[in-house]
Amino acid sequence: MIANFFSKSKPVNIFNLVILLFLYFVVGSFLAAPETLLLSYFLSKLFFFIGFVIFLIVANFIIKRNNLTLDNLYGLLLIVLLLGTFKETMFSNKIIFSNFILLLSYRKIYSLKSGLNIAKKLFDAGFWIGVATIIYPNSILYLFLIFTAIIIYQKTDFKNFLVPLAGCIAPLFLFFTYNFYFDKTDAFLSIFRVNIGFDFTAYNQLKILIPLAFLITITLWSLVVVTPKIVLISNNLRMSWNVLLNQLIVATVVVFIAPIKNGSELLFLLFPYAIVISNFLQKSQSSNFKNLILYIFFAISIAVYFL
Repeated sequence: MIANFFSKSKPVNIFNLVILLFLYFVVGSFLAAPETLLLSYFLSKLFFFIGFVIFLIVANFIIKRNNLTLDNLYGLLLIVLLLGTFKETMFSNKIIFSNFILLLSYRKIYSLKSGLNIAKKLFDAGFWIGVATIIYPNSILYLFLIFTAIIIYQKTDFKNFLVPLAGCIAPLFLFFTYNFYFDKTDAFLSIFRVNIGFDFTAYNQLKILIPLAFLITITLWSLVVVTPKIVLISNNLRMSWNVLLNQLIVATVVVFIAPIKNGSELLFLLFPYAIVISNFLQKSQSSNFKNLILYIFFAISIAVYFL
């Protein structure tokens, strides 16, 4: 039933996803709430919830505009379920802001396939990655995604490799100017300090280990099944899929080297992993199989609150 319900991208279904996200968010907010509940706490949480709704709207726009999936809401459904599963992803300010900014860069990167306003899109993509880097330094690795997209979409003029660098430097330069003026250069220099951590202790918790193991297993299964079929297609979908695979790699690296691992860093994985699994589900001919996978995701998203 759940597969059929979200098989069409209808406004009422998007509204239902917002309601589901709201339920996850409220439960997570109460679990993370301080002992003394203040009005300011809930107002700040409301601000972040509105931000996540905008995140879903932008993600849906990118998916539909670039035909990353067919006309369904499997991608958004999986993003919501994964946000509910890894509730820490909804409560880390820096990671939330950086992911939202990176979403704006994805919009420009995937639209390169149109061949229109290439220089502007590359500058904008680099600019947003620069802003995300100020917030969360390891976001700088997403420059690799721009360069691979340039190659995949065959926009390999030499200047196209320089434009995103200029875009990335622009916000960094403005940030340096601001900190230099107020004698806070240490804040700027902190961006370029090695910011890597390999302490995976938090992943030993069942509430992270079980859903993460299932997510990785389904994603790898999806890649094995879907990739050969898409590679044989000679159209924009094949190129966008190759960009998506590179985004998945970059996101995995960012999570792997995250200096602090408490589950919030998994937010970087949600967009690419959800799109990969969505393509797997929509190519399945069995409604029972699709329902089974989605119900397992849903069940895990509830079970983690009891682990």
